[in-house]
Amino acid sequence: MRNKKGYIIILIIVIVFAAIYYFSNTEGTLNIRYSNFPIDKPDEITEIRISSGEHQINLNKNSDYWRVNNKYRARENNIKNFVTALSLIDIFSPVSKTEKEQIRGILESEGVLVEIIKNKRTHRKYYVSRPAMNSEKTYMMKYRSREPFLVRIPSYKGNVADLFITDKNFWRDKTLFDYQQQDIKRISVSYPENTEKSFSVINSEDGSIALKQTFTDSYVDNFNVEKLTRYLTYFQNIVFENIVANLSQSVSDSIFNSRPYSVLSVEDINGSINELKIYRRPSEKEFDEFGEKIKYDFNRAYASFNENNELLIIQYYIFDPLLKEIDYFR
Repeated sequence: MRNKKGYIIILIIVIVFAAIYYFSNTEGTLNIRYSNFPIDKPDEITEIRISSGEHQINLNKNSDYWRVNNKYRARENNIKNFVTALSLIDIFSPVSKTEKEQIRGILESEGVLVEIIKNKRTHRKYYVSRPAMNSEKTYMMKYRSREPFLVRIPSYKGNVADLFITDKNFWRDKTLFDYQQQDIKRISVSYPENTEKSFSVINSEDGSIALKQTFTDSYVDNFNVEKLTRYLTYFQNIVFENIVANLSQSVSDSIFNSRPYSVLSVEDINGSINELKIYRRPSEKEFDEFGEKIKYDFNRAYASFNENNELLIIQYYIFDPLLKEIDYFR
């Protein structure tokens, strides 16, 4: 009986030492010091940096929302899903010794470098393979490590590498206007080519509402209160479709320097103003279905928002409710 207990004790000791060797041997199959990729307590993340070649994205968390490159508000759902994914990354298998040197070299020279920061301190820093390296597998390696691993996210059927995106347009929120009626102080809609159609809506703190004609700089006495009140509710979740990236700088500059078709301006109760300039977009078709010559695109237009030096694409079906003329309220 004593001999049997002795064998059991020896076996346990052997297993323990084997486990220590397995997890700590730098030449072994798996080194736990270099494989802790998942993020613990993801809610504490304050910054994420993703860089690949000349492209770099900084995602910074403010008090209550995230920003892209300290300039644009980020899409809340995209950030939420990404942070959740960072906490679920799992080791699928080590890289074989025959592939280790090659994969390590590719990750260091061509991989995506990711840095996760909590309260100004680096929490994780690692390389991720690009999707082009392998369309079905994702490799990761801790920064300054020599141990690459094949990783996965349980129950996620896509390539983990596809989640590490350096395109700012993917991360940024496309919202232009999103106001509750009670948060609006003033709305101005102008038509530079037809100024008599321009107007302003003044929403006072006491609940009263007024309509002003821009052309004469005078208040309108008789207007449809119901229509004007309802109009204030239209400025919620107004988004742009995309950012123009296929025009030359000279063409973009000519659009910016041209007279806009319309200018929308919203001032909130705190005095903050957002302004959108809308420019007609040339039609891609020369004639319509009736043989009539088409000059402008009736579905989409160009736009510029505030002082951001970028050309946007907006859709008329979203903005038509906002582009009223003063006679609509009479």
